[in-house]
Order: sequence, then structure tokens, then C-alpha cells
Amino acid sequence: MTRRREFKTLVRERMQKTGERYTAARTQLLHTRPDTLPATETFPGVFRGYDRFGGTQGDTAALCNVLRHAGITSPLTGAPYSEAMINGLCGGPGFLYAVFEYKGHAPMLTIAMRSRSMNDLFIADGLPRLGVNVITHETTSPGAARKALDAALASGKATLCVTDMASLPWYGLPAEFCGGMPHVVAVAGRDNDDVWIDDRSTRPMRLSLADLANARARCKTAKHRLITIDGPASPHDQKRAMREAIVTTARRYTEPPVPKSFWSNCGFAGLDKWQRLLTDARDKKGWPAVFGEGARAYAGLQRAYEWISGPSGPHGGRGVYADFLNEAARSLEDTALERAAAEYRTADALWTAIATRIATCGDGAIRQACEIADRRFALVDTGEAGVSATSRALWQQRDTLAPECGLSKGAAREIYADIAGLVAKIAAAERQAVAHMGP
Repeated sequence: MTRRREFKTLVRERMQKTGERYTAARTQLLHTRPDTLPATETFPGVFRGYDRFGGTQGDTAALCNVLRHAGITSPLTGAPYSEAMINGLCGGPGFLYAVFEYKGHAPMLTIAMRSRSMNDLFIADGLPRLGVNVITHETTSPGAARKALDAALASGKATLCVTDMASLPWYGLPAEFCGGMPHVVAVAGRDNDDVWIDDRSTRPMRLSLADLANARARCKTAKHRLITIDGPASPHDQKRAMREAIVTTARRYTEPPVPKSFWSNCGFAGLDKWQRLLTDARDKKGWPAVFGEGARAYAGLQRAYEWISGPSGPHGGRGVYADFLNEAARSLEDTALERAAAEYRTADALWTAIATRIATCGDGAIRQACEIADRRFALVDTGEAGVSATSRALWQQRDTLAPECGLSKGAAREIYADIAGLVAKIAAAERQAVAHMGP
């Protein structure tokens, strides 16, 4: 059986051979990993048969592994759902651009790259399309929430919990982030006062019941949401579910599920807006003004790298969604979806090019920030104790680098112009993909 450090080591070896960044190399290796991972006796209390942890994206991987444990298979193939299929049924890619400015703080860039910007809503969209009976428990009472979790654990069923990402220790995020980052994980077993969490790592993560309760309580809108899979639903039209999901993904590029006042920041409008603002020196919201040079340029570029490389899978999950479209094309016998998949692979390469342009821009502080982002991502893969302290220290180091950024206005504008050119090509590729996916 693979030991804790082996997967991370394999990723590093691939990076040296291919020149890929950590998340890209990691994704490729996940396609070739064994069907089963660590022996459950290594982790006392992990549910019998729960033999696969983690994946490309934390929440869709958790859902994929919970369905596998529950014995749920695709009615079309008879095999367990792939994570790519789950990603597509949940809604796949999208785009949201925003910059928040607060007095006394550096501008904060947000680039959400899914059809839903909140993970709990993304997963909720996909559940009805999976052909399963779902038992959802919500409560404002911490005591009732604990009783529901205890009952699920006693039944031997893995369960999905909505937690606050910043309250999960292995992410090492600052306290001020707590309460605003809903994140879906699986609880895959119990060992006395601890539980085993399935959250992107290919190893189970040990967490105390007290810390889990705190992480659940922080997400007040989710009301301690607990989701258990209660067998397959019958009948279920999987082909119709795929069609519905694909059309929904396409429409959200033009009709995002947010207030209309924010639509200019979403989908194709958001991509076009970002492309313009990257080089518009006359707009006070343009990057030449907001992220002009030095520490401000650092704030924009390192955040852009983190968003593109991390939260929703490498390169905004475009490659994962292309895998889904290829699966759907075979099941639906629709060659247009193969063409859409090809466009998303083009977009995947272009998003990669943006991340690479940032990481290799020549500024030492930005290079270090990108390396820190990769290292923090890699830490979770170890599944080891002590990850939280190291991750927290890296986050603090990242914040200290801003004053060291030496990008001049001219150098920053040159980088922004290059990124704008790539964003224009991304928008074109994803428009072509959506044209192939439409109703």
C-alpha cells in the first residue's frame, strides 16, 4: 500500500519531468492511481469498504467517494460515477470576477471559476441529477446536529457535511476568513473522539469531533447540513440529467444565478470585463490603477495565481469538465459535445498559460508566492499531523512578501497586457464550447 508521502513524491517527480505546476501534475497522476487506496486497518475506525479518498476537487471528490461507498453506480455504465461526471452534473465551469477594496488593506481579487461560486450550492445542484435518494438534515441546534452525526456514524454510512473551510485546521487560513467559505467534506469513520475526513487528500484527515462541530457551526446559512445517501432512486433518466446539466452550465455563462446588478461580473460578461480592466488605464477600477506596481501588483497577481491553480481544481476545472463532456458525448452519441470538450481543453491550456506567466514573471516575491501556493496545496496531500502549523506559517510568509515586490508600473502593465490577450482567447474558446452545448 502507498505510504503517506509517496503520492506527493510522485507529483514532484512528474513536475521535474514535465515542467507542470503542482496541481496540474497532481491531476494527471490521479487519473492513473489504483482503484483502492490505503488499507483501512492503517486508519482505525474508517468505515469498511471506504477505500478511496480525495480527488481533483475536494467537494466533488468527497461526493464521488461517498457514492462509491454506498454502492451507487451509473445506470448507463454500471460502474461507479467518475469525479468528472459528478463535476459536470453539479454544473461544471463558470466565471465570476470581483475586486474588493477596504481602507487599510490591499485590494482583494476574487475569481470564482465554477457555475456556482459557493461549494455547498454547487454540490446541491448536482445531487438531484445523480439518481439517488438523499436524506438531508438541517438544524440551528448544535446538539441536534451532533445527534444526527452520531446516528449517521453509528449506521456505518459515510456522510457529507457542509463545513467552513477556514475552520478546518489543515488549510491554515487566518481567523478573519472564518464563516464565509462553505466547503463540503465527507465523514468516513470515527475513532473514539475523532473522525476521519475525506477532503481532497488521498489520505483520510483526522479531526476531533469538537473541531468538526466548530467548522459546521461556522457555516450559519447551511444550518449544520448533513447529507446521507440512502440508495439509488428509481426510475432515473441519466441521459436527461446530463442534458439538463449541460444546458444549465451553458446558460449560466449568460444568465448567472446572482442578482442582475452583478451580472456584468459573471460568465462571458465577467471575462470580457476582466480582459478590459487588465489594460484600461483610464478606468479607476482598471488594473493599471488598482494593481499599479509593487505591493499592489503583488496583491493582484498572487491572488490570480491562487484562484486559477487551486480552489476549483487546476485551471478552473476546464480539463475536468472536458473529461465529463467526452463521457457525455459517448453516452448521448453527440459529437457536438466532443467539439465542446476540445474547446475546453484549449481553454485549460490558456488558463495554464496565465498561471505560468504569473509564476515566471521575473519578480522574486511573486515567484515565491506562487511556490508557497503550490506548497500549501501539496501539504494537504500528506494527510499528516502538523500540516496546519506549516500551512499557517506559509500563509503568513506569503503576506510578508508584498513589500518585496519590485514590479514597476511598466513591467506590471506588460504582464497585464499578456494576461488580457490570453483571457480574450479563453473567452473565445469557451464561447465556442457553449455554442456546441446549447439546447
